[in-house]
Amino acid sequence: MITIACVLREGGKVGYNATWVEKLQNAVSRNLTVPYRFICLSDCEVPCERIPLDDIGTGWWAKMQLFKPNALTGPTLFFDLDTVIFGDLNPLVEILLEQDRFVMWRDDTINISSSAIMYWNGDYSHIYENYIENANHYHETFSLKNQGLDRQVGDQAVISKIVPHVHINDLIPSEWIRLVSKHDERLDFSNSKIMIFKKVSSKPSTLPNHKIVKAHWN
Repeated sequence: MITIACVLREGGKVGYNATWVEKLQNAVSRNLTVPYRFICLSDCEVPCERIPLDDIGTGWWAKMQLFKPNALTGPTLFFDLDTVIFGDLNPLVEILLEQDRFVMWRDDTINISSSAIMYWNGDYSHIYENYIENANHYHETFSLKNQGLDRQVGDQAVISKIVPHVHINDLIPSEWIRLVSKHDERLDFSNSKIMIFKKVSSKPSTLPNHKIVKAHWN
């Protein structure tokens, strides 16, 4: 059994709401037959099992609550809500279940460890506890206005600095996970499984005619 997790802090610049959770849950159900539990940490009602979010940390900082003591136990695979799943997840999950290390996705466009996709198995509550103890410092140090040459911002900056980790990119074929681009209409995604829409201006909700969004974000 693996837990598939997501986090919804309703609203924000993108306008996230419970329909995004539903679309992600639907995509997982279409593409994963390995026994799993789907759960969302949220500040509003969602169409799945829910863990209420505390008021601690706005925006992306809400993801730190994934690591609250006893919140999630056992192997856990996290997806951001702006992730579109459109291929068989079973081979990916089987590879991750063999890992005894914390796993993050590497954003090769700026060479940082990203929290868009994460996997862990074990007690990582020290991430949450460290964040709570140093929240004001992290909010200032890793804000958009203060990011340095390493482009480290938000929750993923803290997680990647606190936890030794490996990159999912190094465990799987490169074509399994794709980053949305302006060239997608002429690219072949037959061997791909996941597309990440990371920019505020390029989300599934703002690209309704993208071929992957039209076929799979429902």
